Amino acid sequence: MLRWLRGFVLPAAACESAEQPTRYETLFQQLDRNGDGVVDIHELQEGLRNLGIPLGQDAEEKIFTTGDINKDGKLDFEEFMKYLKDHEIKMKLAFKSLDKNNDALMLMGL
Repeated sequence: MLRWLRGFVLPAAACESAEQPTRYETLFQQLDRNGDGVVDIHELQEGLRNLGIPLGQDAEEKIFTTGDINKDGKLDFEEFMKYLKDHEIKMKLAFKSLDKNNDALMLMGL
């Protein structure tokens, strides 16, 4: 999951909010393999693997069950976008709490 957060959410956190629907829409279209306007768990798993973001079954299922607000077994674009926005906000807050000197950098010690 950390790879996904670094690869998608954290770089996206630096973008303007006006760009978010486009980023989210592009990712959603990549995951929606059959173009039916919804993403099921298999499309999510396959799409993340194809994007080089294999999170593992537990994390993928958690994303899916958390995002599937109406519990219909599918993520529509609105559910998908809400999930990403909520988690992007959480990641920004986590990063800010770890950035003690407010330099927008977090260095890992070796």
